[in-house]
Amino acid sequence: MILRNDELAFGSFHPFVLFAYYMTIIFFTMFTNNPVLLLISLVGSGLYLVVIAMDTWRIFLYYAFILLLITLTNPLFVHSGETILFFLNDRPVTLEAFLYGGTIGLMLVTIIFWFKSYNEVMTSDKFIFLFGNISPKLSLTISMIIRYVPMFRTQTKRIHLAQKTLGLYASDSYWDKFKSGIRVFKSLISWSLETTVETAKSMRARGYGLKGRSHFSLFSFHQEDAVMLVINALFIVCIVLADKYHMISITFYPTMEKLAFHPVTIFLYCMTSLFVLLPIFIELKEQLTWRLLISKI
Repeated sequence: MILRNDELAFGSFHPFVLFAYYMTIIFFTMFTNNPVLLLISLVGSGLYLVVIAMDTWRIFLYYAFILLLITLTNPLFVHSGETILFFLNDRPVTLEAFLYGGTIGLMLVTIIFWFKSYNEVMTSDKFIFLFGNISPKLSLTISMIIRYVPMFRTQTKRIHLAQKTLGLYASDSYWDKFKSGIRVFKSLISWSLETTVETAKSMRARGYGLKGRSHFSLFSFHQEDAVMLVINALFIVCIVLADKYHMISITFYPTMEKLAFHPVTIFLYCMTSLFVLLPIFIELKEQLTWRLLISKI
């Protein structure tokens, strides 16, 4: 994913605040099956990707296909529900199975969108800053895994271009393309193993994980971080209360429960909208401030 700016305004918050925000919104999206709440979360995560990244239409197109695939696949395996649309191989295909498949697809795509922005905002140094003292080996391993996913893609493109420059991929034969793909995969495995060993040796040489080792950090806790934490805590309280009154989840079988739109649920939808749009407001405010300052020069 190519970012519009290297420095993200939302990413300037304290790592603990960022981690708390993403864990709250990801777990909330994971444990709700209310289509309205999922749609709000999807819009928030998608808009944030549009604000921070370029060419997001490719991402949206790909995951729209995934969403459609899950929606259409679920009724083929689940035949519960009272509203029968038609029969396929003497098995009923129900409206409730379609709706539940769409909801599950919506949940999956939304979580992926949040993780895409998480990878850009919560960099490996922030993750190690948070968990390096608690579990140095585990935090280093997780940060390396997260970091290597985009690195694998970049390195795959480099190896592919290098082999193409050497005259490979000249044939349109599928067998040649398959063999070239195997060569790229072997090169990628060798590169990843070598890079992993080098990283581990480098961290050991710096004394990473040793007891009594002091740490230098650029991260400090400011007033705006405290405000974000308070907002995060208020949203968690709101979710807990909403879950107590069964507003987070609905039932799909045997018939789909009607969505409630009374004042309390509308308040919950408004709170969720504000919470998921917070990173967008922060990015837009920063960009407007920057352009205003530039115009005064």
